[in-house]
Amino acid sequence: MTIKKFDSKIELEITLVAAIVSEISAAIELHGDARILVSGGGTPLPLYRLLSAANVEWSKVKIGLVDERFVPMESEFNNGSQIQQAFSNAAAKYATFIGMVQNSDDLVENVELVNKNYKLFFDRTDFTLLGMGEDGHTASLFPNDPESEAILVSDTLGIFPTKAPNYPFQRITCSKQMLLNSTALVLFIVGEKKLEKLNNSTTAHLPISSFLENVPNLEVYYTK
Repeated sequence: MTIKKFDSKIELEITLVAAIVSEISAAIELHGDARILVSGGGTPLPLYRLLSAANVEWSKVKIGLVDERFVPMESEFNNGSQIQQAFSNAAAKYATFIGMVQNSDDLVENVELVNKNYKLFFDRTDFTLLGMGEDGHTASLFPNDPESEAILVSDTLGIFPTKAPNYPFQRITCSKQMLLNSTALVLFIVGEKKLEKLNNSTTAHLPISSFLENVPNLEVYYTK
């Protein structure tokens, strides 16, 4: 992996936005549209607000999620609604956002619907932004979760349910192989504890280590 260290979060965000814009623009030029997958949580939301103001042909951009909490869109725990709000300003509001909760009453039916609606990302993903928890999970692939462990050893493309160790317990995630197939893959982490966990992840066999092993030159954007 290649760790890019920054003195401040805003410096990191400005640099990462430029990198994402470059990937989006290249994809639009090559394919006619750009398909990106983004992670939830509070850490990247300012990044998305900054990205939304970038000079991009947003009407040609499709935005999906790396993973999601299986809760209704109106829930405070729903990542999709927060991310969609972050992209709702400026021209980015013309991007196509595809969430992962389409039937919050039926998990099985919801996963089937998301798999259909995410087929465009199975076919091609131009950029994916991963995050990582202090337990070494990434996307919704968690340590000590049988469903996550099965996904991590599989080459299957798709969207699957998993279980988190904290509320909301039911999660939905892109498979490891689906994320690895992205043309560009970046990990964004903040804090010394996370950096230490990342550096020890292979020895501890944590979920993030699957990505380090499969993407030797994985770019990590890091700040304290």
